[in-house]
Amino acid sequence: MASGRTDVTYTPQPGRRFVIEVKRCKAKAPPELVERDYLAQAANYRATGPPFGMLLVGDHSNHQVGYSDFGDREWITSYARIITEVPRLIVIGVLPIGRPTPSAF
Repeated sequence: MASGRTDVTYTPQPGRRFVIEVKRCKAKAPPELVERDYLAQAANYRATGPPFGMLLVGDHSNHQVGYSDFGDREWITSYARIITEVPRLIVIGVLPIGRPTPSAF
């Protein structure tokens, strides 16, 4: 946990862990912005975890006009922090948060 966000860490046994990087975006979170702003940090856990990562971004923008399909808000990309590093697969999901309840409409 740190400055306004929470990472989820799963430790099934000593010496092994899997970290899910969790972020919150106050504006729309299109794939280009998500990858530019958050992908490098999601790939940082490769030394202590499996050869893939997971990044979840909460889209806290205005959802009054509705929500996009979940299939449009999740994807897998390959990322290497430096040119000599083996690229790591990162599973990315952008989820709407801060939505009004149905009774609010």
